[in-house]
Amino acid sequence: MASIAPQAMFSVGSRLLSVNGGILNALLSKFLGGNIALSVMDYNALIAADVNMLSFIDALAVEMQLTGVSYSEVLASKATVGQIATAMANVSPVGSTSKLALQTIASRTTSTVKIPLNHLVDLGSMGQLGLGQKSPGFSVDASAMGMLTTAAALANGSKQVEFNLGATIPGLASTTLAIAIGEPAQFSPWLTIGEKGAVVRTAQTRIKLVASVGGSNATLGGGISLLAVKLPLHVEVASAEAKLTDISCPTGHPDSLKVTIAARPGLASLHLGASDADNGPSAFADFSNPQSFQNAEIAQVSVKLLFLTLNLIGVNGSAAVEIANNHQTILTFNSTDIASKTIKNASTKNLTQSLTTSLVNNLSLSVSALGHGLDVTALLGTVKPAVVALLNGVTAPVDELVHNVLGALGVRVGEADVRVMGATCGRSVLVQ
Repeated sequence: MASIAPQAMFSVGSRLLSVNGGILNALLSKFLGGNIALSVMDYNALIAADVNMLSFIDALAVEMQLTGVSYSEVLASKATVGQIATAMANVSPVGSTSKLALQTIASRTTSTVKIPLNHLVDLGSMGQLGLGQKSPGFSVDASAMGMLTTAAALANGSKQVEFNLGATIPGLASTTLAIAIGEPAQFSPWLTIGEKGAVVRTAQTRIKLVASVGGSNATLGGGISLLAVKLPLHVEVASAEAKLTDISCPTGHPDSLKVTIAARPGLASLHLGASDADNGPSAFADFSNPQSFQNAEIAQVSVKLLFLTLNLIGVNGSAAVEIANNHQTILTFNSTDIASKTIKNASTKNLTQSLTTSLVNNLSLSVSALGHGLDVTALLGTVKPAVVALLNGVTAPVDELVHNVLGALGVRVGEADVRVMGATCGRSVLVQ
């Protein structure tokens, strides 16, 4: 028995707006092992490229030596990211930049971790088709870059990865970055073909960035000097969600196709301060326990009083910004949107202000003479404006770094990007 089931193929978190080749190379190298060193042109080619999913799975089955099976049976297996990249390369246009980039990644990755393919893709009832079969009238394409970075994140599991970026960020003397990615929600792959009620979600993500800000030993007058200024930034983004709520063809013709998605960006929290998860990688990557925050040392100050110089005056502080959304945003895709693979956005609020600036402006500071027992509260009026000015001077490059890292992981602060790649109001599905 068969029935006619309206279906759509959609994903969440598939946009990468700007490309920082160094950050992407560092991320992929950490996730996949080896030395991934692609150019910005390579990454732009991967972002622009789409891969036909059925052809990709055909190629992956050959790579994994699976024969005589359905698409769903292939997706019930596990594969390394190297195998996934090779399969994508094998169905990319000959001589294309994206094909060469995928081949480079496949040849250089040393990770042997195998990921469950059904955490990456769910073809729904289309998975019943045998290898080599196609579904006329239904586009089954997906973003090459989105699939690659999602697979890399899945291969990393819930482990923490750390980077020492040195002085590569403008205005910062040194930067260390730690990233942890939570397990994706069960039965919620990155991309799915489903009927009404189908859901896709991004993975929960944590970033810890500790930066030393330039401008140390700045003289503030009155014998007061800034010895060091530090920016301890923590970002956590919960899962964003997209749910297929309706598919219709009001006139009965394909050009009247309309797909409705209810999208909800994940809760995002940003903190300046110290976290209890700073005690070790396992605590930072443990998403079952929420992080708690307290004051951290933001700066050190030297004060010269006649013949006495106090070098251990600490400037401590913390700040927090919460970005929440309790309501779904309804996104509608028509046939033109679907054909052009338009990405639509659900936003928690207007995030035109710098995220880091919001934190710095809310920064609560105090001073203490470490080990001296002196009351140095009066110094705050002199020290705080200088510290805030230094921190505000680096908010733009810090924001860019955070957005680049999250974008590479398919996550955005306070936003959810949704893309519908194909849909049909009437495709015959075997039900019994």
